[in-house]
Amino acid sequence: MTISDELDRTRAALLALEKALMALRNRVGPHLDVLRLLDDLERCTTDLRRLEQQVRAPRRHELVAIPDDDYDPEFWADVEHEGLG
Repeated sequence: MTISDELDRTRAALLALEKALMALRNRVGPHLDVLRLLDDLERCTTDLRRLEQQVRAPRRHELVAIPDDDYDPEFWADVEHEGLG
């Protein structure tokens, strides 16, 4: 299963949870714990949306050129002054 499939399954699960919580709220009213669950669901939905944007966005790889030239001798100037231990 691909990451896209997993994200779709997670989105479907959140939608099913939302439907169940709305039915529960209609049955018991605006109970504090139901409202807290709805707030948690909103956070989960927001987090999933951000995760989808990060995962599905094209990745940009930046190439770094490393020259084959010798290092500047000044780079090694302090080496003789350093101890070995």
